[in-house]
Amino acid sequence: MSQTSRALIIEPASEVRAMLARGLLEAGVGEVDYAARTGDAYGKLKQTPYDIVLCEYDLGQSFDGLHFFEACQTQHLLKPSCVFMIVTGERRLSQVMSAAELTPDAYLLKPFSGSELLERLARAIARKRQLRAIDDASRAGDYLAAIAACNTELSGATPAERPDLLRHKGRLLGLLGEHALARDFYREQLADGDWPWAQMGLARSLFELKQYDEAKLLFERVKTEHELVMDAYDGLARTLAAQGDGEAAQAVLEQAVTRSPLVARRQRARGRLAQRNGALDVAQAALSQAVQLNRGSFWRDPALYGELARVQLAQGDIGAARRTAAQLMHDFRGDEVGQAVAEMIEGASFMQSGEKDKARKLITGAATRLAARDDAPAGALLEAAQACVTLGDGGDAEKLVRRALSNRHDDAEIVAGVEALYAGMGRPEAGAALIQEAARDIIELNNEAVRAAQEGDLRGAAERFIVALDRLPGNVGVLLNAANALLSCVNRMGWDANYMQIAQTCVQRALRIEPGNGRARQLQDVWLRTQRRFGIDAVHGGEP
Repeated sequence: MSQTSRALIIEPASEVRAMLARGLLEAGVGEVDYAARTGDAYGKLKQTPYDIVLCEYDLGQSFDGLHFFEACQTQHLLKPSCVFMIVTGERRLSQVMSAAELTPDAYLLKPFSGSELLERLARAIARKRQLRAIDDASRAGDYLAAIAACNTELSGATPAERPDLLRHKGRLLGLLGEHALARDFYREQLADGDWPWAQMGLARSLFELKQYDEAKLLFERVKTEHELVMDAYDGLARTLAAQGDGEAAQAVLEQAVTRSPLVARRQRARGRLAQRNGALDVAQAALSQAVQLNRGSFWRDPALYGELARVQLAQGDIGAARRTAAQLMHDFRGDEVGQAVAEMIEGASFMQSGEKDKARKLITGAATRLAARDDAPAGALLEAAQACVTLGDGGDAEKLVRRALSNRHDDAEIVAGVEALYAGMGRPEAGAALIQEAARDIIELNNEAVRAAQEGDLRGAAERFIVALDRLPGNVGVLLNAANALLSCVNRMGWDANYMQIAQTCVQRALRIEPGNGRARQLQDVWLRTQRRFGIDAVHGGEP
């Protein structure tokens, strides 16, 4: 093991942390970091590309190491070659192993000896060794090169090595947005073996392609056969909701939260579905839980407070909505978006209490400030649209909806929120038309640039993305594709200070909108390494 390797131990008990650290240092790990709580672990993983993560299964408060691993994968916090090992007691082993096909690299059963730790690590690291070239390309944001590296490694891989490589190839196709290629790839793998990871990958690809019937069957199968794979519940619920069966979708999430209640994203989805289904008490409980979980997260969203307040107002509890606004202002002190959403909540509460002038002043001012921001999150824009509807300002609401869709046309929750908004207005066909229009425009702009890049015209691709940025300044996908095209152009064709400045702006804006976006953090690293490659001071910039 290299002296430059770095490990993170996630373990509440200090004596176990010390024991694991001794084993890692004896194994030759260069540096060991510690986290007693998942919040601390998220922060460290956000900053450092670890080579090894050892995580206790029992993390307390119904949150376990498998849930944590799933969250890390969702946020792209682990590089492909990182070894993630669950440390567990024998009484938990059967539960942990039931999800083994889709989760960590190894399991260490307590009590264990130093030699057992070394042996497990050595085996896991050997399996990951072939992923290093994929790591380098992925961290550079060059997913095509990463796929080429997968193909190279697959050509000489042993049967034991192939599943990891194939899983990463499928994941990379998804990151590129090549969902049809990913679908066909996963089908090829399932022809060779009944792999649960391939079933999940195929189900996700089919969902993105709106082939919901087949996606539903696959998610249901994984959920039945691997009940601890929580992503199968989430995927099934999203699919059922997309098919218009909100009650069935909510029922699936009710099952999920009995197994994994402390995941903000899951509770939020449950609350949204319950609200649309008219189950306001369930919606209020779920969204309240989501807000509490969200408060300690690195991916906080002020729009979540707006969703909770709307449910509270629908229940007639004006006082609760105002307390939610006060909590939002406290939790997002100094944040302009958070302040705007809080003012909209207060405005909606004034509207409900009959103080229409106060309501109009607060909502109009907050919505105007949000609309003026290039990096306004889609969720906050949709909350502003909801608030404008309460004032009867349908025209202003439509402008905000268009902005929200231009930012996140492919976000199933944003799309569902737009559908719910227009259904509530009695104009579902108008909402559907806006959704279709936004998707068509963005796909056309994005595809022109992608085609140019595939044909080798890197500068042409970069210029097309620059044009797209003027129309879609808050679309995270376009921002990151633009940054990737600009950085690829610089690295392959030579230094361009203007391209570097635009790429930096794109990445920074994407991180303001989605602080936990893994691809944005990868591209931020690419930008810094490109600066260093050309001998440029990363702070002051300049010419090489």
